[in-house]
Amino acid sequence: MAIKIPGLDVEKALDLYDDDEEIYQAVLKSYVDNMPDALKILRNVSAETLQEYYIKAHGIKGTSANIGAEDLRQLAGKMEILAKSGDLQGVLAENHVFIKHVEDLLVNIQKWLDENNS
Repeated sequence: MAIKIPGLDVEKALDLYDDDEEIYQAVLKSYVDNMPDALKILRNVSAETLQEYYIKAHGIKGTSANIGAEDLRQLAGKMEILAKSGDLQGVLAENHVFIKHVEDLLVNIQKWLDENNS
């Protein structure tokens, strides 16, 4: 079955898993299952939670690379740098774009999983 999900370079990601689609699908499911906790932290960023935000952005960067979400990986890297440097205003200025990107990707992945797994 061909995996086509908007926002993902599936071919590149499958290379990470020796073209094993079952493993890749399990990774996608894990991504979808674990992202709501990260989104909670992204949505509630403040001066007090900036360090936790930095850690979540770093995690999103890594997991997004693992599924072939290159655009999101780059954006997460940018947000990670802003948070690590303590630039709360910079984070707040870009955070809505980051959250929307994550949410859109989650919808696309979940839709594909629902349509292709019984």
